[in-house]
Amino acid sequence: MENRLKYRVLSQPRGTMVMMCGTHDTTPVIRHGVAVATCRKCGTVTFRNRDSFGGMAALFADYRLVGRVEAIGAPAGEVMAFRPPDSSDRSTMDAIPPHRWFRANEHLWVCQDGSVLLLAHRFPLVSRMLGA
Repeated sequence: MENRLKYRVLSQPRGTMVMMCGTHDTTPVIRHGVAVATCRKCGTVTFRNRDSFGGMAALFADYRLVGRVEAIGAPAGEVMAFRPPDSSDRSTMDAIPPHRWFRANEHLWVCQDGSVLLLAHRFPLVSRMLGA
């Protein structure tokens, strides 16, 4: 059924869903109708029925760009910082475990610290398009 994607849905008791990172079983969380699975062992994030860019856009489209930050310790040279529209609502950000970079694809990583979402990427054009 989902074999073309990098994960697959396995049969589980009703009400649970397990997605695979390709190597390990992970349990997704649902935020804004998007199933998000992070694998702490592999450091990856996957989205059910969406590619990495579509998943990130669906989750964080309403976040506001704060600007660029130094890429010290980041997996890519460009890092952009975003804040949620409502500073008290962190539920979407909580889909990504804090204080660790997760790879969405070979060009895009995400990290969060509870107040700021960081996107590291290898597309300088993205920063220019977003005004960073």
